[in-house]
Amino acid sequence: MAPKVPAPTEILKFEGSLDYPIENRIDDWGLNPEQQETYVELFRRRLVLEKLWDPDEQDFFMLRRFLRARTYDLDKATKMFHDHIIWRKDHHVDTILQDFYFAERDNFLAAYPQGYHKLDKQGRPVYIQLIGKINVPAIMECTNEERMFKFHVQEYERCVKVIMPVCSKLANRKIDQTFGIMDVRGVGISALTGDVKRMLMKFTKTDQDNYPEMLGHICIINAPAIFRMVWTVVKGMIDIRTQQKIEILGPNYMDALLKHMEIDAIPEFLGGNSKGTLLDDVGPWNDTELMARLQIDLEALRVGRHRHPHPAQQLPQARSFGRPSGDGSFITPQVSMVPSLPSGTGAAGHALGPGNGAAGGVAQAAIAQLTTITEARSRTLVERVKAIEAKLPLKQDKLRTVQTLRDGVSVRSAPEGSLLNRLDVAEEALDVVLSAQETLITQLEQQAAEIQALKAAQSRLQEQAAHAAQGCCTIM
Repeated sequence: MAPKVPAPTEILKFEGSLDYPIENRIDDWGLNPEQQETYVELFRRRLVLEKLWDPDEQDFFMLRRFLRARTYDLDKATKMFHDHIIWRKDHHVDTILQDFYFAERDNFLAAYPQGYHKLDKQGRPVYIQLIGKINVPAIMECTNEERMFKFHVQEYERCVKVIMPVCSKLANRKIDQTFGIMDVRGVGISALTGDVKRMLMKFTKTDQDNYPEMLGHICIINAPAIFRMVWTVVKGMIDIRTQQKIEILGPNYMDALLKHMEIDAIPEFLGGNSKGTLLDDVGPWNDTELMARLQIDLEALRVGRHRHPHPAQQLPQARSFGRPSGDGSFITPQVSMVPSLPSGTGAAGHALGPGNGAAGGVAQAAIAQLTTITEARSRTLVERVKAIEAKLPLKQDKLRTVQTLRDGVSVRSAPEGSLLNRLDVAEEALDVVLSAQETLITQLEQQAAEIQALKAAQSRLQEQAAHAAQGCCTIM
């Protein structure tokens, strides 16, 4: 859990907007609702003195998120909020919903599949990323870093000012966090060039400094064994509260996912009953009839947007802000870019985020650091496996039996426990994620060198994990 915060010496009432009741429970920092309200009011008074208080823009729950990101430390939270206001002015964030037009949206999402899809059982918007399908060269062909950054920020603003207010209205309580699903099936070695690493740091720092405490929980599905191994190492470096937000699941993830979502809210491409793609942005924020029935005024939620017509076409004058379309709409509120090799090269690309995170944080660091460890040695391991397989008698291939998987793909497998079967497993792991070489070498050669590599991974992850433990992580 987070460090306990000293109880305030007096109880104060918050003198700002508080549209929903404070949760009637002790929070992770050990404060009851009255104590939380007191700290937020003290924080508001600090902001008034610093001329940073805007009652029309900053409600109780926004201030509480910044306080919690700094463990209710008023001095640190004030400094964080001061820097946030300067950042908003420097990047014209207050008008980015109206002013920025992302014409390349469809091509971008085709190269980086992600988006919202309905709600979880707590009423939080669900954000999904298909990490293994990312194609970084295609991303770079359709846009550039500056426009990606603006789009990234614009999506945070849409989440805060449109999606979460709609979810709050439906739940009749404050919803200010998301639920993430991150599918890492097919993730491979990343091409972490200097420019990519720099961009990753920029996106992650933006999320941590300006949109804290917005992820409630994330399920990382189809995680290979090596991913779970690295997570076992990483999670020991961070606080229990952050650990509880991250759930690492293998290919049999449905039972665990159903604890958080109804089957009708899970999209068909993940095994559920809900139709629609990530391009469709399926959710109540796009149901105009529901919004009218609930008397939710989207204009009051700052959803009006005056688009600049694309040179090749005239756009409709009126359009729902929340609904994606070919004229440039939205992806995720929590995505940090970790680009990779293009799909189809034998090692599918990956990215982790916000936002889901998508989009950053500890899970993102785990994959990024793991690929750094394995990149230099993966080629050697591939050659090693091929050399061992070449020594097998050809007649042993007849021992393989044909098996059809759920997605219709046929594979041939050898008897479990045989050397041929072990090589099949090794080759499959290489196809899924080349960074699984530690496991392969342990199974085939029991090399002590791989243990040393894993220890090196732990050392390299220490700095970022320690930062996460301080409450600055995107996923917190």
